[in-house]
Amino acid sequence: MEFNINKKDLVEPALLASNVSEKRQSIPILSNVLISAAKNSIKITATDLEIEYKTTIDGVEVKKEGEVTVSARKLADLVRSIPEDTKLNFCLIDNQIEIKALKFQADLATLPASDFPSIDSADFSSSIKISSSALADMIGSTSVAMAAQDVRYYLNGCLLETKGNALCVVSTDGHRLAFTKTSIDGLKEDFRVIVPRKAVMELQKIISANDEEITLNVSQNQINVVGSVFSFTSKLIEGNYPDYEKVFPVGDESKLIVDKNEFNTALSRASVLSNEKYRGIRLSLNKDLLKIEANNPEKESAEEEIKVDYSGPELEIGFNISYLQESLTTIKDLSAEIVFFGQESSCIVKNKENEDLIHVIMPMRL
Repeated sequence: MEFNINKKDLVEPALLASNVSEKRQSIPILSNVLISAAKNSIKITATDLEIEYKTTIDGVEVKKEGEVTVSARKLADLVRSIPEDTKLNFCLIDNQIEIKALKFQADLATLPASDFPSIDSADFSSSIKISSSALADMIGSTSVAMAAQDVRYYLNGCLLETKGNALCVVSTDGHRLAFTKTSIDGLKEDFRVIVPRKAVMELQKIISANDEEITLNVSQNQINVVGSVFSFTSKLIEGNYPDYEKVFPVGDESKLIVDKNEFNTALSRASVLSNEKYRGIRLSLNKDLLKIEANNPEKESAEEEIKVDYSGPELEIGFNISYLQESLTTIKDLSAEIVFFGQESSCIVKNKENEDLIHVIMPMRL
């Protein structure tokens, strides 16, 4: 196998494949990527047996067809370190692949392509088409609320479901919830699936690369996303996702409109002196005034007042400061709207530019 390829064409696919590959090396070949060269293109495949990423790079000068596996991390690191606008030469010699660029040469160990595993394709029963940028935005604005290593395994991922003519994306860790939806034309069959955390994070990176129409295919135990040059497949989490609609608070509303950046920087200052374990912060609201207070077991404290738009009743309520900050990062508008329902109830963080994006944050006892 031998081919020539430009760095700019290879660097992003190599990095995305490296992210998907297995890092723990429990099975050595899973830390490798499969490179297949044929005609005027190469195909790169990575898998950890739970998710699989395939991408095709066209316009490659293939001198000799073939396939081999090589370390995903080393390939990505080497390609990334090569100067821009450089052509790389890959040549398989015995059991090593030789990489040349300018005056640089490296010889990487390989494993046989025949040993590289693949995820069996499922029979997909539902399919929708959506803009890659729209889905990437939906994942980006909700994934912050995913659990990481919760014993309630179904929380360690995102819920994707269709309702009526809308696709909804939901995540929660039991202390907060993020919800967003978008309209889908020609939706025929409803589905409700839980996509694992790693698959969610890697899929967002992949579909953020290009803005195009992608196809989302769903079966009972797999999700498959297909673009013009890539295919991404993941196994699903089995289990029943909580009824998230019950989490949305109801009752008398008190709305706070605040400059997002001013609020965020004030929170950042207060976080320095908040409790490092519980990250608690107290918000005190009076007419058009918000006071932010934080303290820690070392008897250190911080306090700051900022002007806001608020005409509701006086209110004191505690929150995890990290949850507030992460919700604010998903808001693209210059101002944030936070709706309170009393001291004991969760609040809702809204994006004024996107009414379909809602974050729910439970209060803390301080």
